[in-house]
Amino acid sequence: MDAPRWKLPAIIAAIVLIGGTLAAIFWMSANNLEGKPGFFGPAPLLADINLSLEILLLAGLTGGFFLARRGNIDAHQINQTTWVLLNLVLVAFIMAGSMQDVKPAKPGDFADARIGVTWLHALAGSFTVAGGLWIVLQMNGILPRRWHIKWWKNLMRATLAGYWVVALGGLVTYYYWYVG
Repeated sequence: MDAPRWKLPAIIAAIVLIGGTLAAIFWMSANNLEGKPGFFGPAPLLADINLSLEILLLAGLTGGFFLARRGNIDAHQINQTTWVLLNLVLVAFIMAGSMQDVKPAKPGDFADARIGVTWLHALAGSFTVAGGLWIVLQMNGILPRRWHIKWWKNLMRATLAGYWVVALGGLVTYYYWYVG
């Protein structure tokens, strides 16, 4: 059976989106632009780019939910894989590094809203990233069969809910760091 005509362009668009994001992050780093003023106001450029991409990512993942509901599983698979991989890039190359700014010296430091909210966001985000990656690896046939889970639909729903919770937590984190 032939692949639908839209499949190759969708895969190419996914590669361009993820590759372009990686290239932009490396270019910004090489030119010391991460800390330059952002376009939303008080935050650095890299934080504003990350926030923008995360909002786009959330919209894309939510759209993928509706693709699945309509029965367009091939499009759903490519869509969700793209957004989960983009999120991995953002977490690995932007968010993980920024955690160096919020290393608590003692347990009481978590009472500071900036530190507590940031670490809570990171913890929830870690579980969400793990769930999303597990689903992507399973649905693309990369995970060994013995590691497949039977309750994958529930994991998909929980992971999408997790992305929404983490996105709201990201907005709160952004607020505490750059606005409030």
